Amino acid sequence: MALERLRELCLLNGIELKREHFEKFERYKELLKKWGKKINLTSILNDREIEEKHFFDSLLGLKAFEVYGFNPQGKSFCDIGSGAGFPGVPLAIVLENSSFTLVESRHKKCVFLEQLKRELGLSNVNVFCSRVEEHDGNYDILLMRAVKDPKGAVEITEHLLKKGALLCIYRGKEEFRGELLGYELRCISLRLSGVDFKRHFLFIKK
Repeated sequence: MALERLRELCLLNGIELKREHFEKFERYKELLKKWGKKINLTSILNDREIEEKHFFDSLLGLKAFEVYGFNPQGKSFCDIGSGAGFPGVPLAIVLENSSFTLVESRHKKCVFLEQLKRELGLSNVNVFCSRVEEHDGNYDILLMRAVKDPKGAVEITEHLLKKGALLCIYRGKEEFRGELLGYELRCISLRLSGVDFKRHFLFIKK
């Protein structure tokens, strides 16, 4: 069965996907593997790891939003440093009534994101090829993944946070235990079934 690992993990962790969502994820995986051999999109190019460490991991934001009390339906998202589209595109596939702006500074990756948008028919996605410091807009929530320094993340997104956006940082093994002056912080840790890693989320609001 196609996307067997993604199906298994979503079932174990209470994430519901429709048949058309799986069809888009299958095409997404094909494009990742094809483009990944041409440009440095991601070091993860085998099926199981793509499904687990990219697709499923991105979708865990849905669980974190629920715990935080943020309803993602009909909201405006900005995925900062989107790269190969994570976590913004997997969330955009599922949250069809929400809008997603993918901000990426590297031209080759922007070309991939534009192709991805076309191939998957994601009318709720826009791609901006720029640094986030040079990008402006009004968003309900900002997404960042693989961020080592939350202080640096706040510095480059301050102009968006001042407008009332909520920042959601996908973090790895460790919780952030520091403080950020002038900001409300809340760390959410998810207990997951079927995987041997933990996922922490840091929510930051001005």
